[in-house]
Amino acid sequence: MASIINASPSNGIVQTADGSGVLKCQANGVTTNALAWVNFNGTTSPGTIRSAYNVGSVTKNGTGDYTVNFTNALTDTNYVVLSASEGGGSVGNPPYQRGNYPITSTSNVRLTFLTYNAGSFVDPTYCCAAIFGN
Repeated sequence: MASIINASPSNGIVQTADGSGVLKCQANGVTTNALAWVNFNGTTSPGTIRSAYNVGSVTKNGTGDYTVNFTNALTDTNYVVLSASEGGGSVGNPPYQRGNYPITSTSNVRLTFLTYNAGSFVDPTYCCAAIFGN
């Protein structure tokens, strides 16, 4: 659960709270803010978190392969992950985020990064992800 502030056309502003520390801002019951986000160093093991919200740790599974572990579980697995990276590739062959493994967990999400041209796994210096959902 979370602390929820919901703007409803029929009920006005409605607040609920459970003490988890996760804040959900909603419009008509749809969450509009990120439920978790992280900026971490992908060259360290485990991934060293520079800054985060609702992320407790980053596990390095192998080169360019990370699991982002949420501090408080998400409500369901119907969430969206946006990610970006920088460093670790070469000029003309920068890293990119390949796409997440199938999202099957409310407690974590797995990210993988590859070089653009070569398609080989790479450890970016800067790995960032934001998670949106309900």
